[in-house]
Amino acid sequence: MGVVLSLAVALPQSSLADSATDLDARLEALRQADLRLATVAYRLDRANDALCLKHGPLSGLVLHGSMDYDQSVRPAVIRHFRFEAPIGIEGVVVDSPAAAAGVHADDSLVAIDGTPFAASAKRANAVAAIDTAGIGRPITLTLRRDGRPLTVTLNPEQGCLAHAEVDISDDLNAATDGTTIQVDSGLMNLVGDDDGALAAVVAHELSHVVLDHPHRLTAAHVSRGLFKGFGRSARLFKRTEDEADRLSVTLMANAGYDPQAAVRYWLTYGPKLNDHGGLGSTHSSWRDRADLIARAVAAIPPDAPRPIVPAWIESRTQPLR
Repeated sequence: MGVVLSLAVALPQSSLADSATDLDARLEALRQADLRLATVAYRLDRANDALCLKHGPLSGLVLHGSMDYDQSVRPAVIRHFRFEAPIGIEGVVVDSPAAAAGVHADDSLVAIDGTPFAASAKRANAVAAIDTAGIGRPITLTLRRDGRPLTVTLNPEQGCLAHAEVDISDDLNAATDGTTIQVDSGLMNLVGDDDGALAAVVAHELSHVVLDHPHRLTAAHVSRGLFKGFGRSARLFKRTEDEADRLSVTLMANAGYDPQAAVRYWLTYGPKLNDHGGLGSTHSSWRDRADLIARAVAAIPPDAPRPIVPAWIESRTQPLR
């Protein structure tokens, strides 16, 4: 979780000459956005492990790399986040294994299980290293903090293998490729500090992962280009979106979020999302989505033990037709 696009995408060229104080404020806002998204995703991944097809270690680390940032702001980034190695700890999810291990924001991550990172390493390299370290075993982190070496032992939890990251963009979108969930910074700004709304967004994308939609759509040979919004491709995309809406409220309930927040999300932000460009024939209207989600919320057994695993998700083993 962290920045994958250059920070310059979010900053007009004129702002690159702004004061160091202004840039520091922007970087700190970025940190808070990344940490907020990571916290919501961590909670959903952990609570819904029983529903997922792929599992991975949950650390609670919010990682970034100095090389992930545009070179025009990289010196300021290195100073602000106190990078002492190519990979840095942007934040730590509260009550996570990383927090229990004593990892701090602005620590630098030098090595995992004794294997150091190359000078050109980026966030993706560190995420992959933690994923491949495995589940159910301690991970040794070699850190640097204020110029001093430090070694800690991380005991990750198991959860859904679905990372989340902020995509620096004015767009109001969220998407997943089946492994990574991206949420546009514009959408996070729209929902503000409403974590229920953000949980609804992330739960919808995690539902695509749980239901294996990205891979099943590829296997169905849908068009993702010019003809995505026509014919069979549009019908199958719309079907997967409706299924993700339906499942998302169960994922929210499993994680202790109020599933009604997903209904409020569409009633509150639906018109804005349509005005921003619309979702066309690949999605139901925002009113229909709110109605579908409300029905799904009403169907959740109030006293059912968590996690709830709806029987209908077994349809994910079938090809999309």
